[in-house]
Amino acid sequence: MISKRLVGIGTSLALVVIGAVHGNAQAVTPSPKSEMIYFVMLDRFANGDTTNDYGSAGSRATVSQTGFQPSDSGYYHGGDIKGLSSQISYIKSLGFTAIWVTPIVRQNTVQGGSAAYHGYWGLGFDQVDSHLGTMQDWKDFVTAAHASGLKVILDIVLNHTGDIVKYGTGNYTYEPSSTSPYKTATGVTFSPTTVAGLNTFPALSATTSFTKRPYIDASQTNIKSPAWLNNVTNYHNRGDSTWTGESVQWGDFYGLDDLFTESPTVVNGWISVYQKWITDTGIDGFRIDTAKHVNEALWRAFLPAMRTAAASVGKPNFPMWGEVYDGNPVDTSYWVKNAAWNDVLDFPFQGKALDYVRNKNSSAITSLLNDDDLYTTANTSAKNLGTFLGNHDMGRVGSFLAAQNLSAAATLSQDNLIHALMFGLRGNPIVYYGDEFGLKGGNDKAARQDLFPTQVSAWKTETRIGGTAIGTKSSFATTNPLQTTLQGLTALRTNNPAIATGPQVVRIADTGLLIISRIDPATNIEYLEVFNTNSSAISATTTAPTVGATWQRLAGTGTVTSSKLITTAKPTAYGYGFFKASKAVPTPTSISVAMNQPSTYSGDQSLIGLSAKVTGCEFNTVEFFVQTSNNGAWQSLGSDDSPTFSNAAALASGLYRVMPVKSQFTKGTTVNFKAVVTGVGGVTATSATTSFTVN
Repeated sequence: MISKRLVGIGTSLALVVIGAVHGNAQAVTPSPKSEMIYFVMLDRFANGDTTNDYGSAGSRATVSQTGFQPSDSGYYHGGDIKGLSSQISYIKSLGFTAIWVTPIVRQNTVQGGSAAYHGYWGLGFDQVDSHLGTMQDWKDFVTAAHASGLKVILDIVLNHTGDIVKYGTGNYTYEPSSTSPYKTATGVTFSPTTVAGLNTFPALSATTSFTKRPYIDASQTNIKSPAWLNNVTNYHNRGDSTWTGESVQWGDFYGLDDLFTESPTVVNGWISVYQKWITDTGIDGFRIDTAKHVNEALWRAFLPAMRTAAASVGKPNFPMWGEVYDGNPVDTSYWVKNAAWNDVLDFPFQGKALDYVRNKNSSAITSLLNDDDLYTTANTSAKNLGTFLGNHDMGRVGSFLAAQNLSAAATLSQDNLIHALMFGLRGNPIVYYGDEFGLKGGNDKAARQDLFPTQVSAWKTETRIGGTAIGTKSSFATTNPLQTTLQGLTALRTNNPAIATGPQVVRIADTGLLIISRIDPATNIEYLEVFNTNSSAISATTTAPTVGATWQRLAGTGTVTSSKLITTAKPTAYGYGFFKASKAVPTPTSISVAMNQPSTYSGDQSLIGLSAKVTGCEFNTVEFFVQTSNNGAWQSLGSDDSPTFSNAAALASGLYRVMPVKSQFTKGTTVNFKAVVTGVGGVTATSATTSFTVN
C-alpha cells in the first residue's frame, strides 16, 4: 500500500492578494452528508415473531429446508423485522441517525452446508424473505423508524444471486476469456467490455455463448424473481473467481451466480427492481455489496437512476455506500472518480485507525487524511465516506483490540478511544450492532452473535470488553460502558456540526499523539480534538490556534490550556478529549492563494496533481477550477478544506489539493486551472491561472 501521495511542486508561485472571485468561478459544492449509522444483521438482532423462525417451510420441515438451527452459528437464529422494530427506541437512545439493515430479500435458504441468514444469497429480489417477515412488516418498520427520526439504509446486492446455475461441464474452475472467449448466439466472438451497457450488446445463447454450458435444474426453473433472473444467459458463467484480472468482475463469488452486468437486460432489470424499493417502501439509502466486482458502466447507469427515483419521492439526498473491499485509497477513490459513486465504505480508514491505536502510528492517520484529496470532485469528498472499525466479514473491532492481550481496563480504554477517533474525523461513522456491548468473536460467522438469548455455546461463555460473558441472558438486559461512550460521541457530533464537517488542520501527529483543529464556519469557533494511544499520560504544546482562549471540554478526559501563543494539551493514558474555544478565530486582514505548477500525480498516473498554498489564514476552503478553452466557462473541480500534514520532507505540509482524472480532458490539449480560497469571515482571494498540457 502506498502511504503517501506527492504532488509535483513547481518553483513559480504566482499569487493574488485579497480580491473578489471573478467571472463565474464561484461554484457551489454540495454539503456533505453526516449520518451516524447503526449496522444491524437482522437475523441476529431481535426476534419479534417466533412464528416465522422456520420460514415458509414450517417447523416440521428438515433443517436443510428451513435453515433454522439457532445452536449453529451458520444457520438462522430467528431475528426478524418485527424484532428490529421493537428496538427502534433503543437504537435512537444511543444517538444514531440511521439504521443499516442487511439484505431482506428472499434467499436460497441453504447451500454449501450453511444458511442464508446473512441475506447475501438472494433469489427473490422483489420479495421479503419469510424468515424475516413480510413486505408490510418492512414498510411498517420504515414508517416507525422515520417517526423516531431515524433513516433506513437497505443493504442490496447486484453482483450475484444464490447458487442455482449449474455447468454442463461439471467444472467450476475459472475459464479465462483468452482461451474461451464469449460468443454471440450466432457464434461470433465478442468482448463484453467493449459493449457494456450498450444497445449493441449481442443476443446470447446458453449452448453457443459459454464454454461452461450453463443450465438450471427443472425443479428450479422459475425459482428466481423477477423472471429475467431465471435466464442463464444473464450470467457470466465462467467459473469461480481467482480474485485476479478479469475474474474479479466475471467470476462466481465462491459459487454464487455472477450476473452478466454488462448486459442491458441486467442493468435495466436491476434499475427497475431497486427503484421500486425506493418509491414503494420509503427507504433513505443503500449499502451496496461487492461493488468493485461489478463493471463501471453498470454503476454509471444505476446510481443516477436511483438518485432520480429518490428525488421523485422527495429524497434529494440518497446516499449509496459501495463496498469496495480494498485498503488502498487510490483503489477505493477510483470508483468515485470513474464509476459515478458519491459514497463508498472507507476500508482504508479501518486499517489505519487500528494501526494508530494498536501501534501508536500517528502517521497512519495523517497519511489517511492526506489521501482524502483523492476523493474530491465537484460533487464528492471524503466527508461522504462511510467509516467503520470492523464488520460482519472481517470481524469486530473488539476482537482486533482484545488480540493484544492487554489488561481489561486498557482494552476498554482503547475501545473508547478508537470510537472517539471515528466520530471525530470526517465521514459517516458506522457502528456494528453489539459493539456497544463489547462483543469480540472472530471473523465471518464468529462475528455475527445474537443479541437475544443465544443457543450457541461459544457465545454464552465469550468474555466481553467492559462486561462479562452473557450466559443465557439477552444483551438488551445488560449495560456496558461503551454504550455511554457512544451516547456521548453521538451527542457531541449532533450538537457540534464542525466535528463532522468543519475545515480541519492537523496540529501534532507524533508517537501516538494526534491533535486536530476544526472550525465552525458559521461561528468561527475552533475545536481541538486530542487523541493519545500511549499507555501513559502525555503533554504537548502547539502554537495557539485561538490566541488567549480558554477551552471547554465537551467529551473525554484531559485538559487544554492556552498561555499567550502556546496551547498545551494533556491527554490521559489511552485518552481522548474534545475541546471548544471560548472565543472566535479573528478574521484575517490579508489572505492569498498560490497554485503550484500542475503535473501528473505521482501516486496514480491517470490523475493530474493540483495543489495550492494559502497564506494569511489557517482555516480555509480552497476550490479549484478548470477552463478547457480560452475565454470558456470555469468549471469547479471540487474543494479542499483540510491541508496536508507531514512530519517528513517527502510531502509538504499545508497544501490544498485536488486530483482530477486526465481522461475527462482531450489528450494533447492545454487546460487552465486556478484556485479560489475562502478563509475565516468569508474573506476570499483568487490565484493566478496555471496551465497544463494533458498527456
